[in-house]
Amino acid sequence: MNNQRTYLGTAKVTRRELLAGMATAAAGRAVPPARAESSGPLPTISIGPHRVTRMIAGGNPLFGYSHFSWMLDRPMRNYFTDERLVQFMLDCERAGLNTWQSNNPQPLRRQYPKIREAGCKMQWLALADTGDVGYWPCSPEKVGVAARECSKLAIACKPIAIALRGLETDFLLEQGKLEVIKDFLDHVHDLGVAAGVSAHNPAAIEAIEARGWPVDFYMACFYRVTRTEEEFQREFNLLPVGETYLASDPPRMCKVIQQTPKPCLGFKILAAGRVCQSAGDVREAFEFAYKNIKPIDATIVGMYPKFSDQIGDNAQLVRELAA
Repeated sequence: MNNQRTYLGTAKVTRRELLAGMATAAAGRAVPPARAESSGPLPTISIGPHRVTRMIAGGNPLFGYSHFSWMLDRPMRNYFTDERLVQFMLDCERAGLNTWQSNNPQPLRRQYPKIREAGCKMQWLALADTGDVGYWPCSPEKVGVAARECSKLAIACKPIAIALRGLETDFLLEQGKLEVIKDFLDHVHDLGVAAGVSAHNPAAIEAIEARGWPVDFYMACFYRVTRTEEEFQREFNLLPVGETYLASDPPRMCKVIQQTPKPCLGFKILAAGRVCQSAGDVREAFEFAYKNIKPIDATIVGMYPKFSDQIGDNAQLVRELAA
């Protein structure tokens, strides 16, 4: 095995899962899911001067980032046409959410005006994803340049906050170049919005907190999906296939979330759909999340409402669990 850094790819889908998904798709094309009536706004927390609902709509499904495989990426991208994405935002608002979080790919730059033209007031929390400007974490210096470029691009759409993506954060931690993050935070503050840091590795949040840098909030992944092949070999003496989710990861990240006084936004609380086999599984995952984050924290939840009213169902769970 070479010594180059290799982030693991998309997860393997079993034949049974694939066939089940195809059957569901065939059965569900003609009938859109019923949408529950809103029961009012969700509980909120503060991010900078803004009030943000304790569940934020995640952006990954909107642009086909399934964290499963291309076999799910493509249907997600096909489903979320411009019109459906706008309707998704309106449905989130109707269900009581007031914020969504995403990176800033080319489709969003076309869709953002349409969201506003439809009368949607959902707040945008932007993710500085260096891939949006043609970079990939190959050197700390290039990460810094690209992250600042992402921030300048995002500010035109008036986000309430901008966070550095977790992949970049974990990379900078490994490279011993966390000072790049301090420069990013200062740059975002100079643009006039709240500055955050996303991380999959809880050690990154611990290291940044120890330095006392001006972080307004963290995005904290419940699963450390950026372990390299070398790290898996060293920690577990095994080499998994695809993106791997370990049940032992959420308690470790939640411990760090509880220890920092800053607001934290827990994401991938459903393990990118891996713990959604039943309504009971989903409820259990939400219960774990809200019992193990602070009252000043929220979650980011990606939703793909093609076959059921995930927006309304999840919003109701948050009303019950995070009041």
